[in-house]
Amino acid sequence: MTVKKLDRNFFQRLFGVCVTRKPAKQEGWTFESGKLTVDLQAMPELSPEGSAVRLEGKGLAEPLLLVHGDDGGFHAFRNRCTHGKRALDPVPGTGTVQCCSVGTSTFDYSGKLIEGPAKGPLAVYGVEKQGETLLITL
Repeated sequence: MTVKKLDRNFFQRLFGVCVTRKPAKQEGWTFESGKLTVDLQAMPELSPEGSAVRLEGKGLAEPLLLVHGDDGGFHAFRNRCTHGKRALDPVPGTGTVQCCSVGTSTFDYSGKLIEGPAKGPLAVYGVEKQGETLLITL
C-alpha cells in the first residue's frame, strides 16, 4: 500500500507545524464531565468531508483532532502522535490522519498505524451524531 503524504516543506515537518486550525468560534463546543459536545451549525469548518478542527483548552486534558471523514463519519483522536507527540492532520481523500513531523506516521480512522515510526495506535474516541450535534466521550 502506498501512503499519500501531505504536501509539507522540510521546515514545517522539522518544527511540527500542523495545518489544522482551531474553530473560528470557540463557543461552538463545550466540555463537561468527560463529555465533549459540538454544535455543527456553529462550526461550519466541519461541513465538507475531509475537513477537521483542533480542539484545545476549556478543561480538556489533551488536545483533540475532530475530523469529518472522507467516509462521511466524524472521528475524534487524541491530537498527539505516538512517536514524538506532534500534532496530526487529516490527509484528504485517503481516510487517514498523519503526523506533522518528518516521520509522517500515518494512521487510519480506527487509529491503527499504517506506516511510519510511531510506537503504536492513536487514542480514538467514540463520536455519536444526534441531529446537528456531536457527542464525544473522552
